Amino acid sequence: MQVVKNLQDLNKVLKIVSNKSIGFVPTMGSLHRGHLSLVRASKKKTDYTVVSIFVNPTQFDNQNDYNNYPINLQNDISLLNNEDVDLLFIPDYEELYSSEKLIKIDLHNLDKVLEGKHRKGHFEGVVRVVSIFFNLIKPQYTFLGEKDYQQYLIISLLAKELFEEVKIILCPTFREESGLAMSSRNLRLEAKYSNKTKKLFELLTYCKKNFKVENRKKLEQICFEKLAQFSSPEYFEIRQSVDLSNEGEHSEKWRAFTATKFGDIRLIDNIALN
Repeated sequence: MQVVKNLQDLNKVLKIVSNKSIGFVPTMGSLHRGHLSLVRASKKKTDYTVVSIFVNPTQFDNQNDYNNYPINLQNDISLLNNEDVDLLFIPDYEELYSSEKLIKIDLHNLDKVLEGKHRKGHFEGVVRVVSIFFNLIKPQYTFLGEKDYQQYLIISLLAKELFEEVKIILCPTFREESGLAMSSRNLRLEAKYSNKTKKLFELLTYCKKNFKVENRKKLEQICFEKLAQFSSPEYFEIRQSVDLSNEGEHSEKWRAFTATKFGDIRLIDNIALN
């Protein structure tokens, strides 16, 4: 595995493999089996897999969250080596953003609900950094996890509008044995919350089992109240899978989304309901 940390070296390597199909897996490090599943999907579908590790400050609305984001670079490098990743890109913030090309895109309110409502500026930062990566790496495929479903919709729209050559591949959420969605932030969870965090997936499963389009508003309220019994919820909402609208008919596909805190650690999750 080659490791590059500056744009000059990145361009040299990518020029050599310009005739190959490139798969891209953007990460913020502290890798877990969910990340590695994205790598394997890329390895299976493309000729050349690029992984980035970059904790992007522009997508954090909470400086404390940014400062405390877990970093375990040597372990990450070891994991990616074991997966036979072709190229690991670990950019410097100043140099990376110096290459930024300003873009304009209408996200059709995808960035105004759920995470966008509760984390001001978050998706603006996501769109900025992903645009930079797309311009630099020029992948044919980018692999994203279902846990961050709203982010997947936004990056898919970004690709459709401004990077037509990039196909966005959604990969299933990887879960702990308890059902908890794998997340780098799980590393910071205190042991005393272990019995409570497993209830999050149990609640999503309950929502799926009891979902009917006509009862969704009542079900939202019930699930929010249940969530508040074992955590500090920000939201529990049922929305359309295609555009995150909360209005629609029986034929639409629906998904439940939630964000909640266990102590200081904020976790998100979602589940397809039909």
